[in-house]
Amino acid sequence: MERRRHPRVEEKIPLKIKDEGFDAISVTKNISCSGVFCQVDGYFPLLSKVKIVLLLPSEEKAKAHPIHIEGVIVRSEPVKSSPESNFRNVAIFFNKLKRQDAAKISNYINSILAKRMIIVS
Repeated sequence: MERRRHPRVEEKIPLKIKDEGFDAISVTKNISCSGVFCQVDGYFPLLSKVKIVLLLPSEEKAKAHPIHIEGVIVRSEPVKSSPESNFRNVAIFFNKLKRQDAAKISNYINSILAKRMIIVS
């Protein structure tokens, strides 16, 4: 049984992650209203505070809504398929997200779920 508070969808959304000493450009593997999971080329220590710019797609294919979020790295694991590289799977919890940006993410996720004919209450 799923224990998550928010529905999560597997979607590829461009994002930039930055902390005090490192930044990375990536694409989400999945997203929810509380966080993202992605792969980065580099190391962010657990509990690192990061700033994220998420390029959320809009209804108009040519536009994207940049959303600025503050988060915390809650999981960081080496990618098993590439043991000699710096690639890591990271999970980021959103700890500072404006209400209107949370609504945009929620609307986006619900539109994806609706297209897949999944009803979420």
